[in-house]
Amino acid sequence: MSIGRSGSTLVAGAVALGVSCLGSAAWAADMPVKAPPPPFEFDVHGFVDVSFKNDYITPRGLLVTNTGLTTQALMGLALDIYKDKGGFINLVSVYGGWWADTWSKQNHPTARNLNEVDWFLGVSVKFAQNWKFGVEYSEFISPPGNFRTEQNVELSLAYDDSGWNPWFPINPYVKLFYAANGSSTVVVGKVGDTYDVELGIVPTFDLNKAGLPVVLTVPTWVTVGPSQYWNSGFFNNPLGTGNRGCGAALAFCSHDNVGVFSTGLTGKTSLSSIPKRLGNWYAKYGFQYYNIINDNLRLAQTVVGTAPTFAGSHRDVWVGFLGFGMGF
Repeated sequence: MSIGRSGSTLVAGAVALGVSCLGSAAWAADMPVKAPPPPFEFDVHGFVDVSFKNDYITPRGLLVTNTGLTTQALMGLALDIYKDKGGFINLVSVYGGWWADTWSKQNHPTARNLNEVDWFLGVSVKFAQNWKFGVEYSEFISPPGNFRTEQNVELSLAYDDSGWNPWFPINPYVKLFYAANGSSTVVVGKVGDTYDVELGIVPTFDLNKAGLPVVLTVPTWVTVGPSQYWNSGFFNNPLGTGNRGCGAALAFCSHDNVGVFSTGLTGKTSLSSIPKRLGNWYAKYGFQYYNIINDNLRLAQTVVGTAPTFAGSHRDVWVGFLGFGMGF
């Protein structure tokens, strides 16, 4: 929230009137009145985040690796191109960056431990003080050549309820993930021109208010969508009536419209000992639990090598992590 132009004028007027009554009108006239910043005042921000995990599982529930150490790095820049705290559109930012996953057990002859590289460009718009809408284009690239480059578009809408709910904000959001082209993002699903939807909340507890230098979040979501997103209808089944290989006697996999449910706990502590001129550094730690609801996601584990058979696939996945990051 900010003090609007009318509020600043009232405060300046009251001060001038009081000083005038004391016979110091000349001094009052020299008082500077701060003008509101122009809406097209550019600010540049940057971010870096590094995580060390026991497993790599995507937000859509594909268990990619479950041995060795997974290291994931995120880096990017954001440019604020429009600001108006008092208007309907409060902030417009454009951003871009890249994300990389390395797997200690890969040992590829050319890619070595580099498992995946993603790059992204997006625009976010904050409006009506508490809402944020985003559009992002991304490409998922496999240096070892495990899949064809996946081209995706994501639309997001989030609501920040901390303004009226400061002690227990849940921060609900929805994301539409459109897989436009390339390999299936869940391996055994439809290739291109398909989508899923992520429905989530991020309950947040700022323990700094209680004297502890920790902010806790509980990232929780479920994915839903058309059954074809997970079930291509052709995997190991030339008749095209559904993915086969789930359960006894190579039974057909489900045609469910739900993919994965996930919840967890993340702690973040500010590293205040690092000077602010070097950025705002933090340490993070926690875990994330995934319940693989859709059997096609379990079948996909037999393709990528995280399970020997469907019977030996993983319904429940726990990911622990440690990491650090910086923003400016």
